[in-house]
Amino acid sequence: MNLHLMLDLLTPRIVRGRPGFGIFACAFYLTLVCSAGAADVPITLDSKPDQGVLEVRYKGQKVLVYAFATNQFKPYVRELYTLRGENVTRDAPPDHLHHHGLMYAVYVNGVNFWEERGTPGVQRHADLPMKVATMGANGMPTASFTELIQWLSPSNQPASDPAAAAVLHERRILTVSVDEKSQEVALCWDSQFQVGSNAGKITISGPNYDGLGMRLPESFNHVAKFENSADQPYPGKNTQNVITARWTSVSGQMDGREVMLVMFGCADNARGDTAFYTMLDPFTYLSATQALDKKPLEYAAGDKFSLSYLLTVYPANKTRGFIQGRCERWEKERS
Repeated sequence: MNLHLMLDLLTPRIVRGRPGFGIFACAFYLTLVCSAGAADVPITLDSKPDQGVLEVRYKGQKVLVYAFATNQFKPYVRELYTLRGENVTRDAPPDHLHHHGLMYAVYVNGVNFWEERGTPGVQRHADLPMKVATMGANGMPTASFTELIQWLSPSNQPASDPAAAAVLHERRILTVSVDEKSQEVALCWDSQFQVGSNAGKITISGPNYDGLGMRLPESFNHVAKFENSADQPYPGKNTQNVITARWTSVSGQMDGREVMLVMFGCADNARGDTAFYTMLDPFTYLSATQALDKKPLEYAAGDKFSLSYLLTVYPANKTRGFIQGRCERWEKERS
């Protein structure tokens, strides 16, 4: 069978975590893509376990830095760059030290995995078993890595066997691709969860901003412009808005030049279309959520569920038509 056809068949199953597609199939997939990427490619992936960071570079320029040190409360995307070189995330700003670039966190059984004060939960890094940089089946330079994470409540953090004590096991697959034609850096975030065998029933909840959250550049504060696929307006400043949509964009300036980010939700996530949380004052924030403040999600020991999101960044503003087309292309790729 043609290699790229095999990749086309395998990739959606890895990304969406369909039942029955396990670690051996993933390893087979990586063997294929590593073989395909043996030739020189312009994208590289470099893991530095001693520093607890992983870097993705395109033509030598950083496009993503992922932080996974075991002394952190959670792994997260610390830096994400446009092709022009602007870093569009902020890590641990003085006003909210627990805001870490692009991060995913919620409450599990009332344990707070978002804020890092009191007795928070910890997302403990366990392993980075799979890493690859190659030319993707779509012809785009692509770097992908998989991380295994154990979600531990405060009482279980000292456990001698964290795997047995975890309330959630997460297989996080992050895929970075570059499209020079549209000047796009794209980050696909896929998390596959399984409730711990000793966790019993769990409830996932949180405030209206809990989910996949992103602290945006300081220059965006007060002046950034949000738009969404539902074409719903954003009322005045000093408000926190939650609008259900297929995508939400935010644009602003960095060093006097336009920068745009777009976050896309996957209809296969529980609750379907994403509830996007946005805030402009006193700082700019964007989260993709499941409206957990309105209705928590409940699972039992051994249950499996997954979440998928796409984040794209550009060194220029894009039209609604372009963004809608990008949304449709992503949805088609995942079908």
